[in-house]
Amino acid sequence: MFLLILTFWAATIYAQAQTAPDTVAPARPGFRHALRLDVGGILARNFAYNALNENTQLLLPVLVGYEQQLGRRTSGSVEVLLNGGEPTERASGVAMQGRYYLYQGHQTGLAGIYAAPTLSYRAIKQEVYYSLTTEKRKLGGAGVLLGAQLPLGGRGRLLLDVSGGIMTWKRLDQGPKTTVPGYYDNETFYERNSAVFDGRLSLGYRF
Repeated sequence: MFLLILTFWAATIYAQAQTAPDTVAPARPGFRHALRLDVGGILARNFAYNALNENTQLLLPVLVGYEQQLGRRTSGSVEVLLNGGEPTERASGVAMQGRYYLYQGHQTGLAGIYAAPTLSYRAIKQEVYYSLTTEKRKLGGAGVLLGAQLPLGGRGRLLLDVSGGIMTWKRLDQGPKTTVPGYYDNETFYERNSAVFDGRLSLGYRF
């Protein structure tokens, strides 16, 4: 689905570039800021969790992002995650992302196909099954996302942002030191996998 959206977007703006006269003015150049909410993460998290668990719950992970244009094709972005993860493994954190817009066609101002190197921090709080306590972990991640940010509507202020990529994660704090027989280290989802898919399906507003 992600590749289909990218292909359709690239074909559309390529066709516009081939058919539009040279005198056509570019899109409004004043859009240098954008706010986004990842709605795809909410849908995906609820579907994945409730499909595998009998005790269904409504999960509301909140991932919001702010992007600011830095150059003609570059921007910087900050994302904040709240209430992420599952009931037994909650996640929060912040990410910094640099974007380079590889192709924009006649679009300007935070629109087009982009590559985005990303650095991320996650604080994980998970339930420990052998006690009544919770365990906290701090993780750092790095990776690259490929995506497309598309303007919606005639004025172009509304945005659809679709991206996907790979992140690798490493624990930043020290693990518990214990010699208790039978102790089991409850690794988080990020630690159990050397590479994790990361994606966005966000709605946004640029100004």
